Amino acid sequence: MKSVRAELERAKGETKAAEERAAKASELNALKEAESMRKDTEGNEQNKALEARLVEQTREVDAARRLVQESEQLQRQLDERQSRINELEEQALEAESMRRALHNQIQELRGNVRVFCRVRPTENEAAVKCAPDGSSLNLKRVEGKEDAAFEFDRVFDPSAKQEEIFEEVSQLVQSALDGYKVCLFSYGQTGSGKTHTMLGDGNGDMRGIIPRSVAKIVEASQKNAHKGWSYTMHASYVEIYNEQVRDLLKPGSSHSDKHSIVHKNGVTEVSGVQREVIDSVESAAALVRRASAARVVEATNMNAQSSRSHTIFMLYIVGEHASSGSELTGCLNLVDLAGSERVGRSGAEGARLKEACAINKSLSSLGDVFSALAAKQAHVPYRNSKLTYLLQPCLGGDGKTLMFVNINPENTSTEETMCSLKFASQVNAVQLGDGKGAQRRITTKLSSKVEKKGDKEKSKSDKSERKSKDKATSVIGERKRKATSSTDEPRKK
Repeated sequence: MKSVRAELERAKGETKAAEERAAKASELNALKEAESMRKDTEGNEQNKALEARLVEQTREVDAARRLVQESEQLQRQLDERQSRINELEEQALEAESMRRALHNQIQELRGNVRVFCRVRPTENEAAVKCAPDGSSLNLKRVEGKEDAAFEFDRVFDPSAKQEEIFEEVSQLVQSALDGYKVCLFSYGQTGSGKTHTMLGDGNGDMRGIIPRSVAKIVEASQKNAHKGWSYTMHASYVEIYNEQVRDLLKPGSSHSDKHSIVHKNGVTEVSGVQREVIDSVESAAALVRRASAARVVEATNMNAQSSRSHTIFMLYIVGEHASSGSELTGCLNLVDLAGSERVGRSGAEGARLKEACAINKSLSSLGDVFSALAAKQAHVPYRNSKLTYLLQPCLGGDGKTLMFVNINPENTSTEETMCSLKFASQVNAVQLGDGKGAQRRITTKLSSKVEKKGDKEKSKSDKSERKSKDKATSVIGERKRKATSSTDEPRKK
C-alpha cells in the first residue's frame, strides 16, 4: 500500500511538474507571440507613417503644381487685362479728344461772345421784370418813356443762387483746361452786384465765380491725372487803378506805370508781377482771398463798398500727356470791372472824382472796342486803355468770351440800367474774329513727326520732280539737236 501511495505521490508530482512546464511553455509562447505582434505593430506604424509622409508629399506636389497653373493663369489674365487697360486708355484719349471737340462746337454754336444778365435782389419796387423763358426781361421806364425789352443768352432773376450762376459758366471755364483762352468779365453800374457775382463771400455757398472757377479747374486737373495728364498752373492777380497797374499778390506793392502789358504767344503777361503756383483748392482759395482784401474800395453815395479799380485774375495752364506727347496751353482771365457811375448821383469829389473819371474812360474804351469789332473795322482801338489792351488776346477772335451784365432793378437806377442793357445788347451782337471760332493751343510730338515725314516726302518728291524735269529737258534738247542736224544735212549737200 505504501509503495502504491508513493507511486501515486510521485505520479502526482510529475503531473504537477508537467503542468507547470506546460504553463511556462504556454506563457513563453504567449510572450513570443506578443513580441511578434508588437514588432508587427511597430512595422505597420512605420509603414503607415511612411505612407502618410508620401501622401503628404504628394499633396504638396499637387498643391505646388496647382499654384504654378494658377499663377500661369493669373499671369495670362493679367496680360489680357493690361492689354484691355491699354485699349481702354486709347479709347479714353479718343473720347476725351472727341468730348473737347464737341464741347468747343457747342460753345461756338452759342456764339463767341455770350452775354448773361443778372438782376440784383431788392426790397423796393422793381422796374425790371424777368420773363419765364429765362432769356429775356422787360424794363419799365419812368417819366412817360417807352418800356424796353431785351433778350440775352441767359437771364438770372433776383432769386438765382451763386451755385446756379456758376453752373451756367462752368463749361466755359473747362475750356481753359482744354487749351483755350477764356475771358469772363462783369459789367454794370456801381452797386449792381458785380463783385458779389465774381468773388462772392466766404468759403461756402456764397462763393463767386472766381473762387469756384479756380477750384473746378484744380479738381478737374486732378481727375485727369488718371488719364495720363499732368498740369502746372500759375496765377497772377492785378488791378488797374487810375490807368496804373498794381500787383495784388505782392505785399506792400503800389500802383505804378512800370508794369508793362506784353502779349507773348497769344497770351497776356504783365511784367514785374508775382506769379504763384496753384496746386490745390486750398492754395487757390487763399490766393483769391488775399488779393481781394488788397483791392481798393471806397464809399460813395451809391455804394458803401464801391470798387474803385478793375481787377483781373489770370490763370496760366500747361498740360502734358506723356504717352501721346501732347502739350496744351490755356489761359483763364476773370475780370471784375469797376462800376460805371454818374458823378451827379455818386457825389464823387476830389480823389473819388478822379477815380470815377478813370473808370468811366476805360469802360468807354471797352465800348469803343466792341463797336469796332461789331462794325468789322480794320483798326480796333485796344491801346486806348490798359484794360482793353490787357484783354486784347481774348477779344481778338481766337478766344472765348462771356460777359455778365449786372443790373440794379430799382426805379431810381432805371437810366443806368438802360445804359448797361444797351451796352450788353451791343456786345451780344459781336462776332469775334473771322468766324473760325476759338483756337485750341495744343502741340504733339506725333504731329511734328508727321510734319518732318511730310517734309522728307516733299523733298523726295521735289527731287524726283526735278529729275523728271531735267530728263524731259534733256529729251527735248536731244530732239531739237536731231531736228537741227537733219535740217542742216540737205543744206550741206
